Amino acid sequence: MDNTVNNTGRIIKQCTEGDIKAQFILYKMYSKAMYNIAIRILNNKMDTEDILQESFITAFGRLGELNSEKALGSWLKRIVINNCISHIRSNRINFEDIEDYKFESGDDYYEIDDSVDPTIIHKAIKELPDGCRTVLVLHSLENYKHREIAEMLEISESTSKTQYRRALILLNKKLKHKIYVN
Repeated sequence: MDNTVNNTGRIIKQCTEGDIKAQFILYKMYSKAMYNIAIRILNNKMDTEDILQESFITAFGRLGELNSEKALGSWLKRIVINNCISHIRSNRINFEDIEDYKFESGDDYYEIDDSVDPTIIHKAIKELPDGCRTVLVLHSLENYKHREIAEMLEISESTSKTQYRRALILLNKKLKHKIYVN
């Protein structure tokens, strides 16, 4: 068995026994990745830090429910995403319905060239409206299907698809402006 899995299993066991050092180690192992997920969804540092803290408190309280230490990362990710979604719901982020948004004939989007600096892409994603950005992150970066996103956000599947398409169009416009103007 892999030594990392052995160590993780030991750390998880210590965490379930209330060992604060082990909890800190587990936090250090996963906090950066979980922070990155939350900041992409929420786009607000204070909210992200709150969600991260809530998520780890939840995780430490429920570690006994974890079936396999190999699933720890995806299990934590799910807790973080669920907490982000709860936060979004409580703050009533607006998701435009498909009937409410009219795409224009010039509203096309293209594959983003691999040569584009990822920091430019990240900055452009952060500038998207909340609904679009949330769906884009969940679909493109976290690999959720529109059906799953619709259930999580309590919107229709067509609204999820519309938000995604709108996000791609807006992202393309922002990137064209940033790449060709700068």
